[in-house]
Amino acid sequence: MHEQPTREENLLDLVFTTTPSLLKSSVNTPGISDHDIVLADFITKPHYTVQKPRKKYMFGKANWNEIKTGLHNTFNIIKDHYSNSEEVEPRWNTLKDSIFKLLDKHVPSRTFKQRHSLPWMNRKLKKMIRRKHRIYKQARKTKNWNNYRAYQKECKRAFRKAEWDFTNKNIEEGLANNNTKPFWRYVKSKKQENIGVSPLKSDSRLYSDSQEKADILLKQFSSVFTKSNQEEMPSTTRRVNNNIRPIEISTEGVHKLLKNINISKSTGPDNIPNRLLQECAQELAPSIALIFQRSLDTGKLPADWTNANVSPIFKKGDRHLAENYRPVSLTCVLSKLLEHIVCRHLLAHLEENHVLTNLNHGFRSGYSCETQLAVTIDHLSKNFDKNIQTDIIILDFSKAFDTVPHDKLLHKLENYGIRGDLHNWIKSFLCTRHMRVVVDGETSKEATVDSGVPQGTVLGPLLFLCHINDLPESVTSHVRLFADDCLLYRPITSIQDQILLQHDLKQLEKWADTWGMKFNAKKCYLLSCVRNSFPYFYSLNNQILQSVTKNPYLGLTISEDLKWSTHINNICSKASSTLGLLRRNLRHCSLTCRKNAYISLVRSTLEYGAIIWDPFLKTDINRLDRIQRRAARFICNDYRSRSPGAVTKMLADLDLQSLQQRRKELRLTFLFKVVEGLVPAIPASDYIVPVTHKRRIRATKHSDYVTTNTVTQYQLNNSKCFKTIRCNTDTYRHSFFPKTIAEWNQLDDSTVNKKTVETFRSALYRD
Repeated sequence: MHEQPTREENLLDLVFTTTPSLLKSSVNTPGISDHDIVLADFITKPHYTVQKPRKKYMFGKANWNEIKTGLHNTFNIIKDHYSNSEEVEPRWNTLKDSIFKLLDKHVPSRTFKQRHSLPWMNRKLKKMIRRKHRIYKQARKTKNWNNYRAYQKECKRAFRKAEWDFTNKNIEEGLANNNTKPFWRYVKSKKQENIGVSPLKSDSRLYSDSQEKADILLKQFSSVFTKSNQEEMPSTTRRVNNNIRPIEISTEGVHKLLKNINISKSTGPDNIPNRLLQECAQELAPSIALIFQRSLDTGKLPADWTNANVSPIFKKGDRHLAENYRPVSLTCVLSKLLEHIVCRHLLAHLEENHVLTNLNHGFRSGYSCETQLAVTIDHLSKNFDKNIQTDIIILDFSKAFDTVPHDKLLHKLENYGIRGDLHNWIKSFLCTRHMRVVVDGETSKEATVDSGVPQGTVLGPLLFLCHINDLPESVTSHVRLFADDCLLYRPITSIQDQILLQHDLKQLEKWADTWGMKFNAKKCYLLSCVRNSFPYFYSLNNQILQSVTKNPYLGLTISEDLKWSTHINNICSKASSTLGLLRRNLRHCSLTCRKNAYISLVRSTLEYGAIIWDPFLKTDINRLDRIQRRAARFICNDYRSRSPGAVTKMLADLDLQSLQQRRKELRLTFLFKVVEGLVPAIPASDYIVPVTHKRRIRATKHSDYVTTNTVTQYQLNNSKCFKTIRCNTDTYRHSFFPKTIAEWNQLDDSTVNKKTVETFRSALYRD
């Protein structure tokens, strides 16, 4: 936790803590020796989070027949009484009032207050806790502690047994039925992380009261809004003449959406239980379809649907600073269903008219982090292979989602063909919003949302894509976008190229200023990928960009030499830490539970983006394999067997395929998707070239690489062979396309001609 050097330029004195949120500050003070004294200030007073009591309906005892009859009658009232009215608000209020009257009349309820968050806590244990408190008070009076100590031991045994029963029964049954909720509840309870809001600093004070924290966060979230200046709208480079078609809501479609609601999710500001929406989908669908259609036709939303309970989510940095929290809006479930309909309709219109740029791989079907990384690293590796310098500017928007001006976004949508009633509906969705921050059950005052697209909604991400869509058109260099993550890079062959890249940075400044956004220059960096670089000082917003040798991007750590040792070190460290957590806390679970925990929490970390960084150095491969071999001992609960081949046998018994083989299959499967046109983000014709005749390929030999020990030859033996890519460096030779194409050409016809991804993957696994 301490970052300042304590002896000259070396960091020799450290501060360790399992709860980083308790650390207020850690600074150096002059010492009496050659070391500075580390002064760490911790919040040692325990802070207990007490949730407010809430009403909970007991749906297991509900009279569903009466509720369904009442909802059917409500539909007749809405249809007949408001037949001549165009307002949507009265219809919604009538339905909502009817729902709550039926709930209060036909569903028993009780006030629920969650004091114990342990997932294995039950009524018997709570009774034992209360009795232990009574015995403790009696022992304090009589000074006789024998009974208390004996009962304290009994409570410990009961808690330990309850935990073991929970892990061996509830988790096992859940995993057997594809229900991972008990497993994740248990893991969450064992991590002991502070997932709430820490005490917040404001006006040189530290506030721990939930109400005060909510008010501080509301002030922070409101301060970043962009105020509309009512200036003339800037011109756009792209205009669609075709108006978007109107949306027609069907009762059958609404019924299907209601039946697919996840009842375990939280309700929104309207407090309508998800269980009721799903259970009474047949009776509610006509009323909700009528309200949806009226909302779209009039371009207005009920007030409940434009309100949001904002949950602050910590990002990174100091937990005690409000600016390090991200606002995520919790909206009404029915509003999200209508957003889902609108979102699909908008996306179909945008795709049909080819509006969205292919350079943004976020929030779209067929586009992902893997596709973005694959095309980006391939381009960088090609330049590196030719010994061409590539200067990469890693750009960071300041509060990107919260600063989008509503008027300018609506102006772009109108140019994209989104006009008429749907344009008015989106305007109402954006411009009439209100929010309040909720912290530990306490709520702040209500505030208007003056700008931005709400995070946590269904429609928000697509609207942000529309706003940032024309950013690549303002520059001549290469741009890669994933939502608000932006890379700007250019091959550098002369000083003129660097001048052009600097000019593009200036153009991005103008674009951001024109469209109401801003770059955070302090978090923007320069990364030069080359063997011999031409240094240049780039600036953004009159600030020189910091040059780095490595930087994270979309979950991977990209280094200046495009090698992956640093990234592999990072994920191995993270996976090893997670494996230690599992080993400490799941030792009493069954083998199946421990295996599922390893696959879900550890192996997933070791394989994220593996098609991009699949290593070829033995040291990196062995470092990854050691994690799985340690995991095999954990799963089998066998740390004593030291005979040769003991761990290998464990892996075989557990049916855990080697990580290297799994990475190869992941790469081949991804290439299969590209070949079959299942990845629209990567057109096959741009990266692979079919060959019509068999060729002979010669494999290289190197002691540090995983290749054959002798020079061998093999023939291409399938009908879908591709031209191999010539490479000058190992960096490019072992990147995704050159490496995977060579392995693809070795597959037989029966494998490459499979019709589905599942059958192709099964064929690889059998081989």
